[in-house]
Amino acid sequence: MQHKVILISGQRLAELMIEYGVGVSTVRSIALKRVDSDYFED
Repeated sequence: MQHKVILISGQRLAELMIEYGVGVSTVRSIALKRVDSDYFED
């Protein structure tokens, strides 16, 4: 059985950690809302 080692940059490592939620936590999030145009139709 052979193992491969793939080197990545710190930037890529941080992106993957954020994408997969590994070793990170949410400090603050912002909810964006939009007007539902169907609500105002007759």
